[in-house]
Amino acid sequence: MLEGNSLLILIMVCLFILMVILIVSAANWMFSGHGTVDRRLREIQSLAPAAQKKKEQPENDGPFTVKWLKPVADLVVPDDKWKQSRTRASLVRSGFRGEQAVSVFYLSKLLLAILLPVIAVVPFAIDPTLVSERYWIVVSLVAAGVIGFFAPDIYIRHKEEVRRQHLSEVFPDVLDLLVVCIEAGLSLDAAIKRVGEEFRHTSEAMSDELLLATLEIRAGKARNEAMKALAERTDLDEMQSLVSILIQAEHFGTSIADALRAHADDMRDLRIQTAREKAAKLPVKMAIPILLFIFPALFLVILGPAAIQIYTGFVDGM
Repeated sequence: MLEGNSLLILIMVCLFILMVILIVSAANWMFSGHGTVDRRLREIQSLAPAAQKKKEQPENDGPFTVKWLKPVADLVVPDDKWKQSRTRASLVRSGFRGEQAVSVFYLSKLLLAILLPVIAVVPFAIDPTLVSERYWIVVSLVAAGVIGFFAPDIYIRHKEEVRRQHLSEVFPDVLDLLVVCIEAGLSLDAAIKRVGEEFRHTSEAMSDELLLATLEIRAGKARNEAMKALAERTDLDEMQSLVSILIQAEHFGTSIADALRAHADDMRDLRIQTAREKAAKLPVKMAIPILLFIFPALFLVILGPAAIQIYTGFVDGM
């Protein structure tokens, strides 16, 4: 009886894995666009000399990436351009900028969606008497698959939010130092580079963003485009405002130092108002911990001896 249950569970696991692979493959086929025009365009592109030359170049990503990562990732990376771009932007804002970041992300979703159900079913395969009803095994398999599939999304979203919060905290200091550098006589490009170098030990994330913007400008990219890309990578409203001010100052020919000084004053006032807002919310947030933990202990300390004396008096009187 035990061997029969183990065999049944093993068959269910295999069917579940096969179902996941079929669903992912079907979704990839449905949304990848296999029309006649698309197929002809891909054939023409594959016959182009540039594409042929690129195809003949050796891969420099390593044997693991070439042999295993890319073939498996092709099954799950969607061809929908806007969705892939949104995923790529989310990964960049989280700090993952490698060329294979999107492939690794979707590959991790597929692997976790398969591995977690397998791990979840191992205790039931070892001891089938853990559950009385078999549908609990199916529920655990589905739950583990869903958790494994969406776990990378939750991690990336959390990583992006933590990084955005950190950049928002150090932005006023960056703006103040940028004002000091420009008032000292440095150009805007040199000031951005200097601020990025100075923040290397304070905030590595902000330093990387500023130095990357500097590298883009030195590589020939327009300053306005580089600053817009900086605002998109950081995803900060404050950075977007700074970029708008710099673009307007350059367009109308006004003083960048005066514009940055006024913006720095506004950011400083906003920082003070944010701190006051958090301080005003603190009593409301502390009400529940006080009612649950402090008041019971306080009542016990104050009324405990009195209750003991009253109880002793009643006992002695009887």
